[in-house]
Amino acid sequence: MSDPSKTHDDESTPAPDGAQKDAAYVGPSPAKPARRAKRPWLLFGVLVSLVVLLVSREDLRQNATESSVSAAHYVAFDMLGWSPRDLFVWRLRLAGLSDSPLGQQWAGAVARAGEQPFRIGDQYRTSETFADDKVEAHVYQTTLKRGEKLTWQLTRTDTSGSRLYASLEKRKGDDAWSTISELDASGATHNRVVSRAGDYRIVLQPELFGRVEYSLAIASGGSLPFPVEGASQRDIGSSFGAPRDGGAREHHGVDIFAKRGTPVIAVIDGSVRTGTSGIGGNHVWLSGGIFGFGSARYYYAHLDSFAIESGEKIEKGDIIGYVGNTGNARTTPPHLHFGIYSGGPVDPAAFLKPEPVLPIP
Repeated sequence: MSDPSKTHDDESTPAPDGAQKDAAYVGPSPAKPARRAKRPWLLFGVLVSLVVLLVSREDLRQNATESSVSAAHYVAFDMLGWSPRDLFVWRLRLAGLSDSPLGQQWAGAVARAGEQPFRIGDQYRTSETFADDKVEAHVYQTTLKRGEKLTWQLTRTDTSGSRLYASLEKRKGDDAWSTISELDASGATHNRVVSRAGDYRIVLQPELFGRVEYSLAIASGGSLPFPVEGASQRDIGSSFGAPRDGGAREHHGVDIFAKRGTPVIAVIDGSVRTGTSGIGGNHVWLSGGIFGFGSARYYYAHLDSFAIESGEKIEKGDIIGYVGNTGNARTTPPHLHFGIYSGGPVDPAAFLKPEPVLPIP
């Protein structure tokens, strides 16, 4: 008897080699015409049902609108690198105003303001006004290192209906900038951790003939809690990149000095893997993300003892061990060697700066 898994409906199809000659061998069955004819009507029925739901359900209509807007913003800003101002320039082109003196003046306002931007440090606060009879933009620029967190709060203080275009941008060339995200002026506090060192700026510009009043607060600082309880940056005694073994290798972390037995803190939620080696002594690898993938790894070395077990899930702020001088640090005072690895070793210093605090008005 032939294999039933090889039977087909088309008897004209020749049997494969090795099949019995008296077995009925049939080929694949064609889709039934009636079933094919029904498919477009089924799809049409599903579409009509969705339209009816959107018309009858305000909550679904709201969600659909928000999803469409979010998708459009993602394509325009995240994928294409456009700024909100670029969209307004397209509106000027459609209105035939982009080549007019006024349109060209508006399109060039950011470039003019970028020649002498407001330079900001760790904290900055201001309140400004855009007059409706001027064409101008305001640019607030800072330089950040990888791992620093930028915090801002933008608030409209007027009641006009004029549109304010606001964006966070990163320098990608000598005179070129790329939009990272559109900013809202609701007064909410927003944060962004910098993944690449460089120049960043916040750009504000109202629409033509728009009068806008606003307040802006900006701060920058570290993005991780300090990994040694009660310690701070002043306790870092050996920096990233310092020579080791007579210059044969570099120090891939920072050494934070503290008393033996001082608690060592998890800087993120994640899972831990403990170990003991000749160099790191008692050490812990802390990883976030799913199964530890897609996330930076954090290395704690020279621990006196562990407070967790290997494979354990922990939360940010949990104690994972205690400061010591095990491994190749046995001849030095107790300290924590703290390292960050993300595609290679990363300098932790910027991550461990005090977290940003917005200036009080």
